[in-house]
Amino acid sequence: MKTLFPLQGEFRIVKLKESDAYGDTDHLKTFKNLVLANEDMYPGITKWLKAKVIPGLKSTERVAYVGYEGETPIVSAVLKRGEKAKFCHLRIHDDFQDADLGQVFFSQMALEIRHHVQEIHFTLPESLWLSKQHFFNSFGFTIAKKALHQYRRGDTELRCSAPFSSVRSAVLEKLPKLMERFSVGGYSLNNKVLMSIRPSYAGNILRGEKIVEIRRKFSEKWRGARICLYASQPTGSLVGEATINTITSAQPEHIWSQFGSRIGCTKEEFDRYTRATNKIYAIELSDILPYLHTISLSQVSHILQEDLKPPQSYLNLRENKTWAKAVSIAAFLHGSVRTEITKSAREKRAEMPIESYVHI
Repeated sequence: MKTLFPLQGEFRIVKLKESDAYGDTDHLKTFKNLVLANEDMYPGITKWLKAKVIPGLKSTERVAYVGYEGETPIVSAVLKRGEKAKFCHLRIHDDFQDADLGQVFFSQMALEIRHHVQEIHFTLPESLWLSKQHFFNSFGFTIAKKALHQYRRGDTELRCSAPFSSVRSAVLEKLPKLMERFSVGGYSLNNKVLMSIRPSYAGNILRGEKIVEIRRKFSEKWRGARICLYASQPTGSLVGEATINTITSAQPEHIWSQFGSRIGCTKEEFDRYTRATNKIYAIELSDILPYLHTISLSQVSHILQEDLKPPQSYLNLRENKTWAKAVSIAAFLHGSVRTEITKSAREKRAEMPIESYVHI
């Protein structure tokens, strides 16, 4: 039998959209197969999928995810939006239950429903609650009571709930660890620098019209770093990210001669910025990735419950943990999770494994 755990493989999560539900795409077919594989444990799950989940995707009331290791589907999840939101379903393949994927899915689903939600709840088998209680407690789910409906044969179904504020706090505490291992749809959770750029210049960067940024002060230690781009006021939003390809420090005349056509400004603007300085830095950017939607300073401040101050020029995210969390949240909100899963991660048993739970 071919192992699901190669020495090194890429994990990614695909978020299913309305178009998937209406078009019956390959991702949706894969998702259906993963969910229906739980029929033996949860009789009636087929009816739930057809009557609740698919219509919910079409109406955007529900969100669904498929997780792949390489091309192999290994995770399915369903989330229901609302003031009292529900983690409806999560199933992680047995061989992958120690790779922090439970942490990622709980975090991603919680951030997905951050608007107008007061409570999150789900149901699960009593045996799973007893064996993995530490994991659920770590997200703020501390009490489990017998559920009104019983879905699984031979195991009492329990209902867990927690205020969204508690779950959000737990997610924010976990972000630093997740930042070390995961990227989201190509968006990094472990950016090292936050760079503030005028909105017009930021737009030019995201369109590929400007690939060199200049600074009076910078450091060559950031060569190769992944950075997050912040469009300053009046935009005041995180807009995307890029990689610092090269950093060149020299006299302004030399910088303009070498990079002028890629700086994205006029010679007059360049001269005005570099006046009275003998050395400037030319920061060449690559792998530029715009966010699907910008996330404003006020939005991320609300999620963090922190009064974030706009960055001046640039910030070292290793030294500013609050902004580091803000940038990782932006990545979660704009993509699908990716990481490298290794055999050693499996052997370390880094996370209390989650077997499965379904609320129908």
